[in-house]
Amino acid sequence: MAFSPESFLANMRAKDGPAKPSRFEVILPIPAYIANFINNNVLEQLLNLPNVAIADVTNAVNSALGNSSREEQSKTSNAAISRYLSLQCETAELPGKTLLTQDARIYGPSFKVPYQVQYNDINLSFICTNDFYERKLFDRWLEAIMPSDTNNLRFPKENATRYMTNIKIIQFDDFIKQIFAIELIDAFPIGIAPQSLSWSEDNFHRLGVQFAYQKYRVIYQGNYDLIGSSLEYFGGKASRLWNARGQELTNATGNLIRNIF
Repeated sequence: MAFSPESFLANMRAKDGPAKPSRFEVILPIPAYIANFINNNVLEQLLNLPNVAIADVTNAVNSALGNSSREEQSKTSNAAISRYLSLQCETAELPGKTLLTQDARIYGPSFKVPYQVQYNDINLSFICTNDFYERKLFDRWLEAIMPSDTNNLRFPKENATRYMTNIKIIQFDDFIKQIFAIELIDAFPIGIAPQSLSWSEDNFHRLGVQFAYQKYRVIYQGNYDLIGSSLEYFGGKASRLWNARGQELTNATGNLIRNIF
């Protein structure tokens, strides 16, 4: 069959065009244990006062109800740092998954049988500021996992020393709708890439961090993120304009826009 540009363009338009890798967001919650090793300035403490109060109430309710800590670890203990890292994250990856197979033979030719799932590590890249805050943060995260003075590895599942978190990587379309997302379960940094220094280099530093995780959960579809856009353009007062009905109106408006274009 000969290639038909018209058919190709029709197929692309039917699926709302090509997806762009630049439309993404990384949400990296900070575990409570790791937050103890991070120095917060006065501004971060003021920004986190409402979040800390809400978190204390939520944790108390979850503890009383006997809920598992899986839901708690997906919440950040420092909202200011999580927002900061989301803005500084320049490159990310949607991780892959591989089925490990083994040859089997009953009668005739051999065939492959899957016996285990293997999840690949991911790499996140952050733009560094002159404060070098990004490098200090992840250095302290690794130090909290295994202190260099004692080399005693912290137990990852213990609530008092839990250094794992759930990282969410979101893919958006051109209309700010979440079309695909992956949540990494029990993720933690395992390596920091070296940063080269040179007198002939006039660019800015980037920090590469490698994360391991147990598995990931796929979120196939989401809502329009017009709330986040309104907060970005109009500030925190815009959040009061949105409620459950406002979110429904946002989704309906987004669907109308997609149908028009």
